[in-house]
Amino acid sequence: MLRRDKYLTIFAFLAPAVVLYAAFFLFPMAQAFYIAMFRWRGLSMNRQFVGLENFRGLLFDDPVFWIALKHNLTFLVASLLIVIPLALLIAVVLSRRVRGSGSYRAVFLFPNMISVVAVAVLWSFVYHPRMGILNAFLTTIGFDKYASTGWLGEPDKALPALIATTIWYSMGFYIVLFLAGVQSIPQTFYEAAWIDGANNWQSFRNVTLPLVWEILKMAIVYLIIHTLNIFGLVFIMTDGGPNNHTEVMLSYLYRLAFEESNFGYATALGVVAFLIIFIISVASIRLMRREVVEY
Repeated sequence: MLRRDKYLTIFAFLAPAVVLYAAFFLFPMAQAFYIAMFRWRGLSMNRQFVGLENFRGLLFDDPVFWIALKHNLTFLVASLLIVIPLALLIAVVLSRRVRGSGSYRAVFLFPNMISVVAVAVLWSFVYHPRMGILNAFLTTIGFDKYASTGWLGEPDKALPALIATTIWYSMGFYIVLFLAGVQSIPQTFYEAAWIDGANNWQSFRNVTLPLVWEILKMAIVYLIIHTLNIFGLVFIMTDGGPNNHTEVMLSYLYRLAFEESNFGYATALGVVAFLIIFIISVASIRLMRREVVEY
């Protein structure tokens, strides 16, 4: 009887959360899988069941999808190689209570306090070929031959320009996240390492890194989700151009759904994008499950 009452109590506490989760996540996801099996224009009541044809066409007959996926993965790799190490390094430096560290935190966090739309508009002006700050700066330092560059209009420069904007925009969040983790480490751990003769690198490797490893894993998973779901910056700054050279999965999905009225195909793309993000996130968690160092 007591065991039954225990399970009823647990069920009573979990039921509201389960209902909300099912209503706002599981049901929409199941509905997306269902819609992806139709050829549908979105507003019409007429829908033609095509089974897995949308998925087959997307994966085997649509080169734009693979171009978009490659760009998403480029965003991901660049962010992992630049944002995570640089944010962790800055967090460690700021944790040493350097002079003016509070002001530096505010400066780094500032981009996250404004909307992605404002960031996109701001950086569109920065990259402007005639009035942009970037070209004016290049002229000032003597790189005149690059000063007329249309950064967002040239195929080989548009994607790196967007990646640089994304790094600038997202860096502050990870600095603050890592800073909270580094500052939670007791100072006595570092003192013990110094007594044992550890230098700064050894202290970082054997004290700081293992103790912020869980935060680091969370940051990497969040970064994976963020970069594979990137949309706002791309849509406002380049709209996937020029000639699909900055197309990402969600900008392509938007174009399919709201410009070409191909909602069934666009939904199939959304489902595939979800599965890709889910697989990469789970794989990264499993790869990072073991300890980073032995200590």
